[in-house]
Amino acid sequence: MRFIRGVTRLIIFIFLLLIVTLLVLFTAWLPVQVKRIRLSAWLLVPACRLLLPLFNVQFTAPDAARITRHDGFIFPNHLSFLDVILLLTIFPVRFLSKAEIANWPFFGWIARAVDTVFVNREDKTSREQVRDSLAHIHTFPAVVLFPEGGIYQPPTELKPFRFGAFEIAQAGGVPFIPAVFIYDPIDIVFWRDEHLLTAVWRFATRAEPIRARLYLLHTVQPVPEDDPRQLALETHGSMAAVFKYGGGHEEDVIQPGI
Repeated sequence: MRFIRGVTRLIIFIFLLLIVTLLVLFTAWLPVQVKRIRLSAWLLVPACRLLLPLFNVQFTAPDAARITRHDGFIFPNHLSFLDVILLLTIFPVRFLSKAEIANWPFFGWIARAVDTVFVNREDKTSREQVRDSLAHIHTFPAVVLFPEGGIYQPPTELKPFRFGAFEIAQAGGVPFIPAVFIYDPIDIVFWRDEHLLTAVWRFATRAEPIRARLYLLHTVQPVPEDDPRQLALETHGSMAAVFKYGGGHEEDVIQPGI
């Protein structure tokens, strides 16, 4: 049964991916915008929403409407390939992504068609070019940057932040929303040091629901006097607290009364 479930889900997913890729590539050529956003980007929202019931993902994001109005950056933690899909179920946000994804079949084609910004983190020239691009990029819809710089072990703690994103936000006075993903169970969706297909198969064959929650922290508006390193440190601290205690353990750090 587990094998049949996984194969069935993946067949449906591949069929949907083919259709979405064709539609996105076709509409990317059209000079059509809806609410200041390219039509091709809007197509990803219903497509990603269809994936949630297909893979039995229960997603809650109480303040999701803030993302639809936000003109700036979003800085989430990064645990899974699901992070991107879940954000796109809310709104056609854009992403800063590692350069190799641009060459992936289907996913890379879609990413290029919806204005994804690619960076080679190991190449100083590439990083500088991206930093310059982000300093002048329009920030609506919001641009998503994962300050951890990737997915790393272990999945139980927030990794050190790369503060370059905070330098860009501070220099341009661009507001950003720190965001925290929490998954239950995390071991099913966490992308370990393994082939993507291995992670996808583990995810596709699970029968029980996967619960995902997105916490949006208060919007941060940098000012010229801010120190980017301090911004990164304070943001890391607040996100780490939510990541550790936000999944039903709030009473461990807050209590009623005065």
